[in-house]
Amino acid sequence: MKYDITVYSSDGCQYCVRLKEWLEGNNITYINKDINEEHVLKEFKQFNSSAIPFTLLVADHKEERIIGYQPEKIKAILVVE
Repeated sequence: MKYDITVYSSDGCQYCVRLKEWLEGNNITYINKDINEEHVLKEFKQFNSSAIPFTLLVADHKEERIIGYQPEKIKAILVVE
């Protein structure tokens, strides 16, 4: 199963930077959305997430949400599918 991956982040967030570096280092395609942009922050708030990075993985009718820097959890989801 192929997931569309979106990362809600901020450049001032070190865990966000590390997560994006990990994704890029593992050749994982993702869309980055900077919550410093007002329209992105509004979108992010709809998920009721308490922290960033916030990673959204969507495939078909399945959605996974990961809060924080958790590359192993992302890897497990991508490998299992």
